[in-house]
This record gives sequence, C-alpha cells and structure tokens, in this order.
Amino acid sequence: MLRKSSGMLPASVTLWLTFVSCQYELKNLIRYGIGMDLGIENEALAFAVPYVLGFIGAMYALLGIFTITKWKQSQETIRNLWKRTLVATPLLIVIFAAMHFGAFAWGLLVGIFAVGAHREYCTAINLEDKGIRAVGMVVIVATVILGMDPDVTEMSVFAWAGPNAAGLLGLSLFLGAFATWAIPIIQDRSENVTSEVGRALIGFVLIWFFIHGVYLMHLDEEVAVGAAIFAVLNVAINDSMALVFGRIFGKNKFRPVLSPKKTWEGVFGGLFSATLVGYLAQPLLPQFTSIETAGIAVVLAIIGTMGDLMLSALKRDLELKDWSQMLPGHGGILDRVDSFILVAPAIYWMMLMLGA
Repeated sequence: MLRKSSGMLPASVTLWLTFVSCQYELKNLIRYGIGMDLGIENEALAFAVPYVLGFIGAMYALLGIFTITKWKQSQETIRNLWKRTLVATPLLIVIFAAMHFGAFAWGLLVGIFAVGAHREYCTAINLEDKGIRAVGMVVIVATVILGMDPDVTEMSVFAWAGPNAAGLLGLSLFLGAFATWAIPIIQDRSENVTSEVGRALIGFVLIWFFIHGVYLMHLDEEVAVGAAIFAVLNVAINDSMALVFGRIFGKNKFRPVLSPKKTWEGVFGGLFSATLVGYLAQPLLPQFTSIETAGIAVVLAIIGTMGDLMLSALKRDLELKDWSQMLPGHGGILDRVDSFILVAPAIYWMMLMLGA
C-alpha cells in the first residue's frame, strides 16, 4: 500500500534536496552562525546544529504530509512512525547535548547505553551464569570509565596504551574473553560451556565494538568531536532515509530472511543520502576534502547496514522480534544502536589509519 504513495514523491524528494542544497550554499554562514549564536564553542558542534535541526524538521514535515494524505489507508503505520519519531527526537538532542558537555558526558551516555545493551543481550539469550554475566559487565564498565578521560594515557601507568588509547581497547578485549572463559574453569564444569561461553563472547564483542564510541574522544582534538558527530549523522541519515525510500519506492527485497522489510531501493536511498550529507559535512573532518568525506560516508553507511543485518540475524536465530520493549516504536537499545555497533569502531580505526 505504501509503495503506491506516489503523491509523496515530489514533496519528499524536493524537500530533502532543497534542504541539503541550502546547507551546501550556506555552510560557512551556518558554521559560524546558528551554532555560535547558541553559545556552542566547538566548531564541529556549531556546524552540526543546523543539520540536526533541519533533519528533524524535514522528518516531521514529511511525516505531517504523509499523515494528512494517507491517514485513512495507513493508520497503523503512521502511528508507529510518529511513535518512532517522538522517541528518536529527544534521543538525538541528548546525544548532541552530551557531546557539547565534553568527553565525560559523552562517555557516560555511551556507557549507559553499553551497560543497558549488555544486560538486554544477556536477558535475550537466557544467560543464567551470573559469573559470566558479571565479568563481562565489569570489563565493559572499566573500559568505559577509563575512556571517559581523554588524558588517561598521560598517566604513567597507562602510557603504554598510546596517544589514542588503542592499547586500552585491545587489552579490554583480551581481558573480557579471558575472564569469560575463566568462569567455567574456576567452576570446574564442562556442561553447556560451548553454548554459554560462545553466546556470551558474541555479546561481549558486540558491546566492545560499541564502546569504541567513547574512545573517539581520544582522537586528535581537531577531529574527535567531529568524528563522533559524523558517525551519528551517518547512522541517523542512512537508517531514516532508507526507511523513507523503502516506503515510497520499495519493491525488491534486499535480504528477505534476515530483514523482510528492507528493500534494495531503501538501501540505495539511505546510501545516497548518507553520502550526500557526508560530502556536505566536510567541515566536521577538516583534514579531508569533501570527496574524501563522501567516501568515508559510503564506507560507514555500508558497514552500518551490515551491523543492522548482523543484529537481525541474531534476533532471527533467537526468534525475537525486538531485543526488548524499552524504547516505544524502536524496541530495545540494541534495536536502536545496531548500526552504530560497527560504525563506531569503523570510524575510530579509519581516522587512525588515515592519520587524522
């Protein structure tokens, strides 16, 4: 039914292209205009504010048009879209507010999500061994706490971790895996070891990927906040516009077993939108040209889609619709951060490899 909504085509495409075109023409004015007027000193954040406000405004405008024109045919879908949007809006505001208040606030927010996601995962797989659950949580929390201080590697005890704290991430992966295996050895048991340890390690690695987001603040000062914003925008634009393009144009299933609602049209629409915004958002990563940031955006969008499908595969295997019902219209924390789980380490290591 939604694919027949041809009346949405001119409004949606025109509104979106007009928005991004204006961003391109006025990007320097915006960079030092709206954001600075709000008292935002960080240039990356000041530049991103109108993007975020414009994106939110565009989504509400599209949803309003869709509600007015298609209410009778698609009431349930429209209600769900409003629910998703009303939950996503404050989440975006909280995310950017955390960035504004610095590495500690950002790390605290990512840490809260990480702890919640780990608990959500352990509940979903019915991991009963409290020891295995506890050691994973302890390593995650410790890694987040260390990551909340961007100067932690200036302490002599952590100097070996390198200026970007990559060593701490590597050590946490080893300790998490080691501690998880140590529990059944200490208990002197072999029953269900393959199942429990294997499933627990999958969850730990997923959260370990995710907490790379904390360590983005350990990148060079000129790129740290910009890289975090770039990653969040990439995920938000890719996910949202894939949904919009899929609803309007979707005909050909992308991965019908893993994600029945995903279409090739939606995937390419999200990829195109994320790439375009990546090109326009070059000031977030000033070390790179616009073409290079567009290329980075392409890679992140593809990786983000892989993260989404990876979590979908796990849900299908566990026979779950959502990881939990914590976020109305979105499911659980893992349902919301599935793309960022792979995007966070991807942009962290890309920035290091590219010398940013």
